[in-house]
Amino acid sequence: MEEKKTLIQKIKAAGPAAVITSAFIGPGTITTTTNAGVNFGYALLWAVVFSGIASIVIMNMASRLAIVGRSNIIDASVSLLPNSNVWRLFIYGLIALVVILTGFGFEAGNLIGATTGFANITGLSREIAALVMGLVSLAAIIYSTPRFVELIMKSFVALMGVIFVVTAVIVKPDVVAVLSGLIPSIPEGAMITTIALVGTTIIAINLVFHSVASADKWNAEKDLEDSYFDTKLNVSLGVAMTLGLIVTTSATLFGTGTVVNSPIVFAEALKVTLGEGAYLFAATGLMLAGLSSAIATPYMVGHIWGKIFKWNKPKDFRPKLVAGIIVLFGTLLAMFGTTPVPIILFAQATSGVFLPFVAVLFVVASNSEKLGKFKNTLLQNALGFVMVIVMFILGGRTLWNVLSRFF
Repeated sequence: MEEKKTLIQKIKAAGPAAVITSAFIGPGTITTTTNAGVNFGYALLWAVVFSGIASIVIMNMASRLAIVGRSNIIDASVSLLPNSNVWRLFIYGLIALVVILTGFGFEAGNLIGATTGFANITGLSREIAALVMGLVSLAAIIYSTPRFVELIMKSFVALMGVIFVVTAVIVKPDVVAVLSGLIPSIPEGAMITTIALVGTTIIAINLVFHSVASADKWNAEKDLEDSYFDTKLNVSLGVAMTLGLIVTTSATLFGTGTVVNSPIVFAEALKVTLGEGAYLFAATGLMLAGLSSAIATPYMVGHIWGKIFKWNKPKDFRPKLVAGIIVLFGTLLAMFGTTPVPIILFAQATSGVFLPFVAVLFVVASNSEKLGKFKNTLLQNALGFVMVIVMFILGGRTLWNVLSRFF
């Protein structure tokens, strides 16, 4: 009989989900959650909890596909129509395109956020701060191994967790009001913010990466327990951090008329308790969030492209080359203070429209007979169906918002 692992052993065995949490807790999430707290108080806390549950449901499907089915979502999708070259090229081409567009679009925002935080901490010019953040991100990717990246991301998630969750406790929120925010409701004018909260947590590239990384890391049924623990632990930490941000800004800035035009506005929420030290505290959180995302996002893109194009040789440089180009792009925009709004909007629209398609692939592939007793249960299919419907609404609304901005 196999010896049961201790909590410490489970934490050490975790990994892929930490990369995902580090990717989605970035400057975009900080801005979105700050906006939610400033304008709608605690009312949208439920949207974050829903996003976390949805992420865990789909990521657990990815784990079963990877570990029991011995297949990542890319190969599993291709095998749905194994004799169709057109279908195979469609899947490969679509995932490759969406992943690279998402990477370029989000990396610029990641490094601009990291640069803002680092410049506030050190007093360096924007150009020098951006160059340092870019070089740190590039070095982490060039000299990385999957285990090394997972270790970095675990550390970043832990540090961000301390900063964001402890801050939420310091501001002494109204507990009853917080609990009421867990009951689903959408205040007037909050629809776009609600969609943004869901969209900043459930990202298509993250789900694809989890499938690919899980297939690489684990290969036996007994590893399912480690994978499930990894997902629950890291997604829960990500949800806790996001809730912490909303609670903090709600408790201190709701109803003040504060305009959220930068992630660093989060610092205003801390001045009540931390005084002038608020900016240092907030800037540190912003730098960690931006830097972790700036490393995780291009790393995921390179890793996924490696699987699509079969870059399977030992120490193949091409995945890191793709990741490095994305970092360089983001660094240049951060150095010159360019806010690539059209690029970010296009990336968000691409990811949003692609998200329900990915969710459908996961649900269908997880009903494969080759998974045996691990294929989707009736409850898992029902949950998956609900998630797909919500994601179709999310994707459609995101596309509509982007098109309305351009036209």
